[in-house]
Amino acid sequence: MHAGADTAPNPSAVLAAFRVPGRVVDMVAVPNAWSNRVYRLTTDRHQRFAVKELRNPWGDPGWRDWLDAAWDYEQRAFEAGVRMPEPIPNPTDGGCLAWVERKGEGAPAPVRMHVWVDGGTLQHEPVPLAVARWAGQTLAILHQLGVKPANRAVFPTPNTDVADRWSELVQSAYAARLPWARRLDEVEPAVQTIADLVRSAGHQPGREVMSHGDIDQKNLLISPDGPVLCDWDVAAPVVPQRELTDAAMSLADWERLDVAHEVVRGYVAGGGEYASIRAADLGPSMMSGLDWLAFNVDRATGRRPAAAHEAALSAQLVSDLLERLPAHVELAVRAEEVFAPVPVTGGTASSDGRRRCPRTGRPGC
Repeated sequence: MHAGADTAPNPSAVLAAFRVPGRVVDMVAVPNAWSNRVYRLTTDRHQRFAVKELRNPWGDPGWRDWLDAAWDYEQRAFEAGVRMPEPIPNPTDGGCLAWVERKGEGAPAPVRMHVWVDGGTLQHEPVPLAVARWAGQTLAILHQLGVKPANRAVFPTPNTDVADRWSELVQSAYAARLPWARRLDEVEPAVQTIADLVRSAGHQPGREVMSHGDIDQKNLLISPDGPVLCDWDVAAPVVPQRELTDAAMSLADWERLDVAHEVVRGYVAGGGEYASIRAADLGPSMMSGLDWLAFNVDRATGRRPAAAHEAALSAQLVSDLLERLPAHVELAVRAEEVFAPVPVTGGTASSDGRRRCPRTGRPGC
């Protein structure tokens, strides 16, 4: 069943839960929200808010703990001046979440609020160079906050679980007679290459800091004041170099290497530490991409509960992802070559490949 007006959170209850003054004028669904549901709520005081209903589509029993940790970091980032939608806390407990009644029947809906930002969305194509540079500078700010997770056990660790069960996914696709089942089978060598990169990268919690964790086109808005970074619900510990590499390739749409290089230049200009990029730096993020692909395979085959329209969307998404996967892997294994020509200014390289600030002689600026 589609998310109709009867299943939407009651907008008056949302205002009451967050103690926002005024009355509801309207609340309309925002299209193209995949994992959660998003609405634009307008009040009679000419205020507009983004209301997100969190659906926990992965069925993660620890999602509240992750969300609480991400919320703490989101507030730190906002206080640091990162351009992002202003988050609105629940005044009852200071958290980000409130449970409110729906317009119709159904269990209470977990929702959160932000001040609405007017802006255009980006397509799945290389971003403008100015946006790429801003993203790199923003990443530098986030990493230099140096926030360590209070409880690392709240978050997932790099693993190869999906790659290890790839043949199972293939068989389920064949059984469901999905048109891309054979393609799913054919990309297994690429999948195993990603698994090798993950194992080579390893788990390095000592190098991790909290960060946004998903900087790509779908999470950027272009406002009149410039780019805005949205969707902080899955902020998590990252190895900075790995997030930088992932963001650079994502914003380049794995095509425009000049865009990827501009992300790195922005990062160094913002004071971020930069070492030579290795193929393994892309392993964990690419495996996260495979996790998302497997999630949608399971939806399309009926192994994971989904409404009919959700299963159809997942089937189309899987087809699109499979077409791009081999080329992404081919580029990933050449990462050191791809990023070697990046002309980084503002510092000199240390013996370990990191840039040294011309003022202090220390890594970064």
